[in-house]
Amino acid sequence: MSGSIDDTTLALIEEEMRGDGVWIDPAFARANDISASDEAFLEQTVAGAEHADMKVVLVEIDRDDPLFQGRFSNLSAWLHDSVGGDATYVGFDEYTLPQLSVAAFGDQPETSHAADIATREHPDDLVDAVGRLQELLDDGSAPDLWEQIPRDERYPWTADDGPFEGLGDWVEGLSGTAWLGVGVAVLAAVAAGVVWVRSRRPQTAFVLPTAVLRSVRAAEDRQVQQQADREVLALGEALGAQQPAPESLDTWQQALDHYDAARSVLDHAGSPADVVGALVLARRGDSARASAVAGEPGGPWQPPMNCYFNPLHEGRTERVTWKHEERSVSVPACAACATQVRAGREPDDVLDFIQGDSTVHYYRLDIGAWSGTGYGSVEPDLIAALRRNRRRRGLARLRP
Repeated sequence: MSGSIDDTTLALIEEEMRGDGVWIDPAFARANDISASDEAFLEQTVAGAEHADMKVVLVEIDRDDPLFQGRFSNLSAWLHDSVGGDATYVGFDEYTLPQLSVAAFGDQPETSHAADIATREHPDDLVDAVGRLQELLDDGSAPDLWEQIPRDERYPWTADDGPFEGLGDWVEGLSGTAWLGVGVAVLAAVAAGVVWVRSRRPQTAFVLPTAVLRSVRAAEDRQVQQQADREVLALGEALGAQQPAPESLDTWQQALDHYDAARSVLDHAGSPADVVGALVLARRGDSARASAVAGEPGGPWQPPMNCYFNPLHEGRTERVTWKHEERSVSVPACAACATQVRAGREPDDVLDFIQGDSTVHYYRLDIGAWSGTGYGSVEPDLIAALRRNRRRRGLARLRP
């Protein structure tokens, strides 16, 4: 479907929701090869649902739609208010993952991870995914099935390489007494708020006990997760409590888009790389929100440039020339990193992740849009890069 959902179409959808509970936009059906028999199958699926009052609405909502702003969640809330009753609405949302979207209202079965499981089992067929979704809602098995999936396989669309395992291998075979000093140093760093593993080049062989290692990693993960939760939640609350200046609606939409992306990435985070990405998205969204509320006094909003070497570094950035893999590139850097680069050194506090038997700078890893864009520092439109990466990976896609 192209353009907004007009009043005539909306009335038709509401009528179908009161009837057989299935409405498919003709343009959406053509684009995704959904046949008349597919529609009949969906009507049978809705009629056969035992525990959920399912309603299926398949339409691609334009981002410029004045009522629904490209979001199925907005459309489903409108339909629920209009049609009434307890119901579980199932639809398509281009801007979330999975794109199979579920919204439950009233006394309905638990929907947690049902869309994830259905999309995982039927990544290339939306119709079959909806059919599987109905089974999952009826038998309530989605949460248990989700727990059976290895963590690094749950959201491969986020960081392409999954969680960065291998710190145990990194210290495997090392021996000596120096581990105690390093272990204390690591724990002290955690206590001071250092939440990611930094570059370490041990000079003396040592063994870091597994129990200590796991405690360190768990503390790091909890701290950064809590930080991300706080910032994404705060952005959502601010967006709900404030209004943009009339001339700043486009910037307000940027804030909404970044919030949605941050929440989606955080909810589906499969690795520490993804949680960092959620933080970057939330901070960009907050910048857009503040600009929209203020009426963009400095001109049209531009996303703030985070430090290329570590997107968790806060403060103003400046351009530096960085020689990387026989190439010279201009990148934004925080004051501390810029000083070291200009002195001909690689910054000390580069964002690292564990891969294999060593820690590796994030920009030397293949972690999709995160490394490809320097977390948005070398490509301003990070959301567009995430969408391209998702399509390139061929995940969460509909039938061609």
